[in-house]
Parts: sequence; C-alpha cells; structure tokens
Amino acid sequence: MKICFYTEGHIGDLLITLPFIDLLIKKYPNNEYYQCVHGNMTLFDNTLITCVNGLIPTDSLCGDINIPTWMCNSEYSGWVVPPEYLLEDHFSIMRFYWKKIYKKYNFNVQIPGNLGLNLNYNISTDSKKLVSLFCQSSTKKVLIFNQKVKSSQTDNEDWKSYIIRVCNLFPNVDFFYTNNEDIDTKLALNNNLHYTSDIFGKHKCDILHNSYLSTYCSIIIGRCNGPFMFSAMHNNIVTNKDKVIIAQINNNCHKDDLESFYNRRIYKARNIHSQSSRQTFNELENLLWQ
Repeated sequence: MKICFYTEGHIGDLLITLPFIDLLIKKYPNNEYYQCVHGNMTLFDNTLITCVNGLIPTDSLCGDINIPTWMCNSEYSGWVVPPEYLLEDHFSIMRFYWKKIYKKYNFNVQIPGNLGLNLNYNISTDSKKLVSLFCQSSTKKVLIFNQKVKSSQTDNEDWKSYIIRVCNLFPNVDFFYTNNEDIDTKLALNNNLHYTSDIFGKHKCDILHNSYLSTYCSIIIGRCNGPFMFSAMHNNIVTNKDKVIIAQINNNCHKDDLESFYNRRIYKARNIHSQSSRQTFNELENLLWQ
C-alpha cells in the first residue's frame, strides 16, 4: 500500500510531523511511504524528507491513502483539544492529533513519551569533514539563524547591526550566520564572523548542513522557523547539557514558551525564550559576559 503525506504549512510544519511518520514507517515497513514536496508557497528540499529512512519525496499526491499532516487542515476541524489536555510543547500538540490520525487509518502505533527529533544528517562526508576541520579549535562558537519568518511568529527586524556588534564585543568568540544578507564582514574587526556556506560549500538547501554545524556550537540562536528548528530542536542538541538555545517567538496562548520546545521532557540543554530581536541579543550578550 502506498501512503502519501502532505502539509499546507512551511518547513517547521513538515519538521514537527516527521517523528510521527517515522514511527509509522518502523511499525509497518512493508508499505511505501511518500511525502509531497509542496507546502504553502514552500518547496521542500528532498534532503529534508529523506532524513527519515524510508520516506520518499514526491511531486504529487500519489498514495492509496493521502494523509494531511497540517493540523489546521479542514479534515481535522472537529478535533478540538479539551481544556484539561496539557499543551506544553510541539510534541504534546502532535501527540493529540497523531493518536487520532493513527486511529482513523487503523494503524496501531504507540507514541513513546520521549519522542524527539532524531533525524539523519543527510549530507556528504566531505561536508562533514569541512565542518569538523573548521571547528577543531577550542574557541567558543555561536550559530546565528538570521533567516526571517513567514508566519508572523515574531518580529522580522534586521539583525545585521546586532551581529556586527556582538562580533566586536567578543573577539575571542567565533560567530556563524546562516542567511547570506548584505552583511559587511569587514565591519567585524576580529575576523570572527563566518557565513556558514563558506565553511561547507554552497548547496541548494543547507538546512541539514547547518544542523550538523550546530553540534559544534555551544550557543544557538534564532527565530523559531524551520531552519532554526532543524538544528535547535534536534535530539543531539537538546539532550546536551552544555548547549544553550535562545529561541525567539511570540507568546503562545497555552504556554508562553510552548513553541520554543519540541519535547520538553527530554531537554537537558538550557532553553531561553525570547520575544524580540533586541531581547534575543541582550540574552546572548549576557551569556557571553559570564
């Protein structure tokens, strides 16, 4: 049987469903599993799909069963979370809906309480070697996801001046930024500002490359969008007590910092919730002055 998943959301909406798709694939490995590459004005790169073993990218809805995974899909409009159900992170939301999805299609899948984003770094060995070589020094490293958001989940204030400021304040720290804006790196006076693609090379999609790079960085900051989430919510980051994550996103109506965690239960890293660009960089400076 062919099973095809699709979402009307963006990259983050794809990401938060992948662990639940992975559970289904592992429980019923004899089916064929597909993920449609088209989202809401978003084309998902194949590498973001194949980071789950057994999940195949497709350009169309090709399944014997086509399953929407965006929780705002009209098919799920009758599924209302009861007031007593605790919503505290992405996992708690996904668990509520995926229990119903599994049941709707007669899949018997148990959802473990420690489920997290344990995705494959689906990049070349050469890229991994380049990252490893560049990051072999003991210098503290900060990874900055300076992409802007598509869904108004926080401000889109320009970060260029903030980035230059912290580089000059902290000459003994290496700073990496992921989005190639017109940042004049000559204004960073200490040769400590690096565009990530200059490390591992240019790729059509470098989200998983940056996710791999994040494992070498002690601090990760960004607006809570898809590229940031692929790094900052990965198990290799959140289960490491030496990591600090600064996640910028508006307060959630259920719990202020709900959307800055994937599965709160497994976190050992320090997770700081920020609501604005200024607060994000104030938090970063405070950490680096310590």
